[in-house]
Amino acid sequence: MKCIILAGGFATRLWPLSENKAKPLLHLKDRPILSHIVDGLPQGLEIIISTNVAFEQDFLAWAKHRPDRKIRVFVEDSVENESKKGALGAVALAIRKEKIDEDLLLIAGDNYFGFRISDFINFYKGNPILAAYDIGSLEAAKKFGVVVTNDGHVVEFQEKPREPKSTLVSTGCYVFPKRNLADIAEYAQGHKDNLGGIFEHLLNKGAIIDVFTFSESWYDIGSFEGYLKANRELIGDQVIEKGIVTKVGKIEFRGAVYLGENSVIENSVIENSVILKDCVIKNCVIRNCIVDERCALSGIDLSRQMIRQGSVIEK
Repeated sequence: MKCIILAGGFATRLWPLSENKAKPLLHLKDRPILSHIVDGLPQGLEIIISTNVAFEQDFLAWAKHRPDRKIRVFVEDSVENESKKGALGAVALAIRKEKIDEDLLLIAGDNYFGFRISDFINFYKGNPILAAYDIGSLEAAKKFGVVVTNDGHVVEFQEKPREPKSTLVSTGCYVFPKRNLADIAEYAQGHKDNLGGIFEHLLNKGAIIDVFTFSESWYDIGSFEGYLKANRELIGDQVIEKGIVTKVGKIEFRGAVYLGENSVIENSVIENSVILKDCVIKNCVIRNCIVDERCALSGIDLSRQMIRQGSVIEK
């Protein structure tokens, strides 16, 4: 088995945080989203990171810090959102270019999975399989690929339906047997950006698709609200400090707080926020914000904001 992690999206809904950084490399709790995924994969599994030219160097730099893993970066030839191959198109291209001829573990690189991926792999019995989560609301299910099951098998797959038939949603973690790789290539020719549609295609061809359901946490990092919620719930009611953090004067931390290395906090209130490395925060109140690297904020009150890398904001 080989693993492809899809990491080629431009994540425009998370700008400015993703303006110069791929979404899988965004910080989540105490490390990048991608690191959470890779840390959950079995040792010895060959991992291919599928991305684009714009983010190639970022992923190569990240991979240098993972000598414990067999990681290669595969680059499609797109430099902007309009020229992207699409999720399924990128998978088909990687299969062809990398000459993959074995079972394939496919993972969306902008998701956090609370379950052990090794348990998911062990659940695999030779049929295509997807990991599914009960989101608990038909209204919430409209944003995702909806899975209708019977006796542990998929009987219908609805891609972002107006009227979901289930609250069970696909979570971007799949295994495809070697025999179905040709089906991916075939379907991708006319549906390059419809990853979920491959399951409808396989069902129409009579395939049996198994479902791995889990109750552990799962986050699809698709928006600022989703990103902030994931950080808040994974950090919990604690303050995580990375490396050296300088604290001066009267400081109050509330809820889930992350402080990146070399950050300076002076006479401020920080609540449910992520402050990345090399930031200086003086005489501020920061609530429910993500402050990117190398920002300098002074004398301001901010709530529910994403602050662009290198910003200087003073009252």
